[in-house]
Amino acid sequence: MKLIAWNIQHGGGNRIAGICSALAAHDPDVIALSEFRAKPGKRIAELLAKAGWPYSAGSDPVGSDNGICVLARNPLQRGVPAEAPKENLARWLNIDLAGHRFGFAAVHVLTSVPGSSERPGVAKTRFWDAILQSAFDRKAEPFLFIGDFNTGRHRMDELGKTFVCAEHFERLTQSGWIDAWRHFNGACLEGTWYSRFPGGRKGNPFRLDHAFVSPALLPRLRNCYYSHSEREAGISDHSMIVVEFDDVRLDESTTSQTPDALALKVEGAYSQSGEPDCRTKFGE
Repeated sequence: MKLIAWNIQHGGGNRIAGICSALAAHDPDVIALSEFRAKPGKRIAELLAKAGWPYSAGSDPVGSDNGICVLARNPLQRGVPAEAPKENLARWLNIDLAGHRFGFAAVHVLTSVPGSSERPGVAKTRFWDAILQSAFDRKAEPFLFIGDFNTGRHRMDELGKTFVCAEHFERLTQSGWIDAWRHFNGACLEGTWYSRFPGGRKGNPFRLDHAFVSPALLPRLRNCYYSHSEREAGISDHSMIVVEFDDVRLDESTTSQTPDALALKVEGAYSQSGEPDCRTKFGE
């Protein structure tokens, strides 16, 4: 089964038709959208429902607040209430995919300067603390954290050392959760968002969009890659992250399927992009 997560940039604006067409072209089973906003989001949900994703759940953002919406071809259920700090509840949505036998949290970690009166990074740190606690609690479950983390590893997911909460990102990996994209691609940088230099020139690459898989779900992980063509076409400022799993449907017998039996040999990871894979290599 295929799951796509995508930050659609400020709710989609006048790019809604392009957003829906781009998603449909990938033909995923499940779609998780961040920077989803109430008014334009209604139109996005309607178009995708007509295109074949009739089941949805949202984090109920208000006005211009950024929220989460998950859409699927098959029935889905909200999971437990979001563990996010109360001021950012709309940036986290737990989903139970009972039919596919795993759950996931679609998250959108805020930037270090969210426009509040607090010191930069304080609210972001609270959000990350909540992710780490949830990851600790769910480590034994088949579970996935996916979305725009606005964070990464210094000098590996960015050229420099600017990320706030990079230590939290490291702790998630050190605690046993698997960075799905890096699992297939090793020590290299593939930007999913780019800064802009004066005059609008393309700036530096940052890998902000991630998928973290629990040890219990890892045997079913088939691939993780980015699709950059939508970002390059200006449909959003973020690339899509695509994760594929060996599907174990609820109606299939799994009593004799051990994790080794479910694991699928992957011949090689790939990226759907107009850009070469991993243009920046580290440690070589």
